[in-house]
Amino acid sequence: KRLTPQQQRLDAERLETAELEAIVFGGRLGSAKGSADEPPEAAEAAATGEGQSKKKRRLGGASAPEKAAAPAPKAAWNDPDDDKLEADIMITPATRMLRRNRGEARLDGKEYERRLRERFVKLNGQARWAEEAAKQTTSVGQARVDSDSDDEDDVATSALLAGATVGEGPLPQDELAVTTRRQVRFDHEGKKGPCAINALQFHPTSDLLLTAGFDKRLQLFAIDGEDNQKMSSHHFKKFPIDNASFTPNGDQVLLTGLNNYEMWCLDVRTGTPLPIKSLASQSPGRYFGLAVGPQPSEEAGLRSSSMYCVLGESGSVIVSDVATKHPIRTLRMSARGSACVFAGYRDTLFTADMECNIYEWDLATGRCLQKRKDPWATGITRLAVRRTSRYAPTPILAVGTTTGNVDIFDASGPKLSKEPTKAIDNLVTRVTSLAFHPGGELLMAASRLKPDSLKMIHAGSGTVFANWPRVQGRLGSVSAIDASRASGFLAVGNESGRVLIYQLPHYARGV
Repeated sequence: KRLTPQQQRLDAERLETAELEAIVFGGRLGSAKGSADEPPEAAEAAATGEGQSKKKRRLGGASAPEKAAAPAPKAAWNDPDDDKLEADIMITPATRMLRRNRGEARLDGKEYERRLRERFVKLNGQARWAEEAAKQTTSVGQARVDSDSDDEDDVATSALLAGATVGEGPLPQDELAVTTRRQVRFDHEGKKGPCAINALQFHPTSDLLLTAGFDKRLQLFAIDGEDNQKMSSHHFKKFPIDNASFTPNGDQVLLTGLNNYEMWCLDVRTGTPLPIKSLASQSPGRYFGLAVGPQPSEEAGLRSSSMYCVLGESGSVIVSDVATKHPIRTLRMSARGSACVFAGYRDTLFTADMECNIYEWDLATGRCLQKRKDPWATGITRLAVRRTSRYAPTPILAVGTTTGNVDIFDASGPKLSKEPTKAIDNLVTRVTSLAFHPGGELLMAASRLKPDSLKMIHAGSGTVFANWPRVQGRLGSVSAIDASRASGFLAVGNESGRVLIYQLPHYARGV
């Protein structure tokens, strides 16, 4: 008895959708046979056997029989027709990932189910952010509840595999611990993509990573430091992607193009693309400088957590609603815009123009609260705002310039200071990437105009970590950077189309 091509296609589509939901939303993933009532522990035991004991031996744990292994629970019912099934795994890309070698084309029912279970264990084992979230306190910036138990589930799986010690307390100022992990593989032939990485961002609540570039393709990867499995790939015809970003709640992805006044939206859960037509009555030429509001769980009650904004060619700033994609307000600067970022700690928006003016806008009224000129800059390219946390209590505004300087402004008061409180001048070319780590203690700055131009800055002291990157020529021309909130991963995209993955052990528990 064989599965019909239509049944296999529907089975593969359900599998791919369920896997993506398990990675992003922490949902429970059942096998293709419909065993949704079986607990994940049973599936893991059936698929991996002695995986836990092997992992403990690899980490240097005691190999003595501390506790007898519990036998795997028996299935409540077995279908005798499963032995007669034969599945064609070459019919869809999702099922082709189940192959062990290139010669495999068909699997019997039991082997097909076993490989589905193995894939479930691999993917669902990394979706522990929901369990960790239950251990956090409700107040913003308060530390995670520490446990003295030796339970491995309290530490992210990726940190255990790296063999690194999970950091506690504030980030050290003298040295940054970084572990090299396996880079993202875009296809079976090589690890390099077809074009430069223009957009690179982690999901707000998980280790799902998006990449995009001028090849008109958006790709999603489940980052675990080992397999970094590709979850989906989406092609946008005649739309070279200049920037892409998750919405504040992570349900959708917003995209802007290179020479197009249109935008696109992708539903992460279903993979459905939706076009966003012109956002204003007058066409601005093209949209650029995409920025989204803060995650709703960071600051409760902020209107900006449901907004995003883009810049227009004529100095306009279009603020839109995430749900409807309709413009809420159109702000106007005195010169062409260069960067924008939401404050994150209050309902305001920071923007910058080509004349080095920095604006702060009230999102409730649309009025300009302040206008400051950066006296040390000849041109502003990037803006970034630090989210507050226990070890980063003060919000600061980082300004990237055309000369490579990164100016730091204190943003805790009602007005910005007239001059920067700190200036980092370790880069010598235009700052093209600027982002804070979700923990707020680390600032990342890069320039794609010179190879290996990536600097990791301790935000509190304004000092640059000298111990990393240590090897010159490995990073290439860095075009995009981002850090994960869940497991301490750091992704670095470059002009060659590679996405390098590192891990910061200090943040392996998440922030």
